[in-house]
Amino acid sequence: MNEMNVEDTVRDFWATRPRRRATDCMIGGIAAAIGRRYRIDPMLVRVAFVATTVFGGVGVLLYLLGWLLLPAEGDQVSAAESVLGRGRSSMSVAWTVVLGLAFLASTMVMLAISTIGIIGLAVAAGALFLLHRSRAALGELPDAEVTSPEVPSTDITNADVTSAGIPASATQPVAGSSPATDRPAPPMWDPLGAAPFAWDLPEPTPVPPPAPPPPRRPRSKVTPITLGLALLTGGIALAFWPVLPIATVAAIVLAVIGLGLVVGSLVQGGRGLIMIAVPLALLSWMLQAVPVSSMGVSSRQWAPVTADQVLPRHELAVGSARLDLTGLRMTDEQTVQTRVMVGVGEVRVLLPPELDAQVSCQVPVGDANCLGVTSSGIQAQVDHNDLGLDGPGGGTLILDVGAGVGNVKVERTP
Repeated sequence: MNEMNVEDTVRDFWATRPRRRATDCMIGGIAAAIGRRYRIDPMLVRVAFVATTVFGGVGVLLYLLGWLLLPAEGDQVSAAESVLGRGRSSMSVAWTVVLGLAFLASTMVMLAISTIGIIGLAVAAGALFLLHRSRAALGELPDAEVTSPEVPSTDITNADVTSAGIPASATQPVAGSSPATDRPAPPMWDPLGAAPFAWDLPEPTPVPPPAPPPPRRPRSKVTPITLGLALLTGGIALAFWPVLPIATVAAIVLAVIGLGLVVGSLVQGGRGLIMIAVPLALLSWMLQAVPVSSMGVSSRQWAPVTADQVLPRHELAVGSARLDLTGLRMTDEQTVQTRVMVGVGEVRVLLPPELDAQVSCQVPVGDANCLGVTSSGIQAQVDHNDLGLDGPGGGTLILDVGAGVGNVKVERTP
């Protein structure tokens, strides 16, 4: 195995990839399948998924990929291969399509956030490659084989059976005893030997008492202690909001729960933390993908008329944001810098005709139209300088406009 090249290792991994079990899973059975295949604690695999989710959302991407490509026990192929018509899978086509769409959306968001997701994906792929090279030969632990105790066979021939149906050995007298006194012969009216004194049955084997049930292991205190520390840490972090972004607060709480998972993997406890860590990791990832410090919904509008009224940041989580600067009056020497950001939705900025503007528009997924210059698709970005209808003068505006997913438009009023 150590002499395999990359191509052979990848081919061997695909041929012997882990298989998911419906009886051994918390969500999709990916972590349990990997742990069983390479004989490592599944808790460590779950901790790795949670940790990589924090850094760029790689954990979510890899988990969805494993759900699509790892077949379940008893299936011919994986769910993705089944949709392509290569075999049978127990997963429905509808659920496979949902997982595929979630995988594509996660990929787009991960690429839109930063390059840290790509780095994390490369590190995870390298770790899986090294894990397979070092532990592929171990294979899965075989299931416990259930064997029935052997029953000694009786080899009684016709010659050993008397005419009364009783084994001949049972009618033989014991050495030193009288047949007339120790074992009376069956009477003529009882040719089958049904009389009680003709019975020669072995003594019943005593049945051993049932083994006492193993003592119940005391419940681990890792889960309640970790949750208490997480709530305490989150409360302290919230006291510094809005200095600390809400995404940072969620990441701090997730870090505490992650430490609890690591401790639980060492003392065989804390499994209940997984049900909290997974949605919290998704929440932290979404908050990082939507860089907002104030949560809002629907629409919001700002219309400052002086330079002092222009806020440094105008932000909205979901909805429509509108910054109307048509009434803004500035001197030639004044410079104002501001930012307008929406997590998911639409941003529109209106500029007066004379204002000099240095505009930068960024949309990871969507369209950008800044003063007539457009860009659309993935990582849409426009950087444009415009001196207005009257040329230089009339004040300078440095404007940064963006949306996580949606549309951005900056235009001048006539």
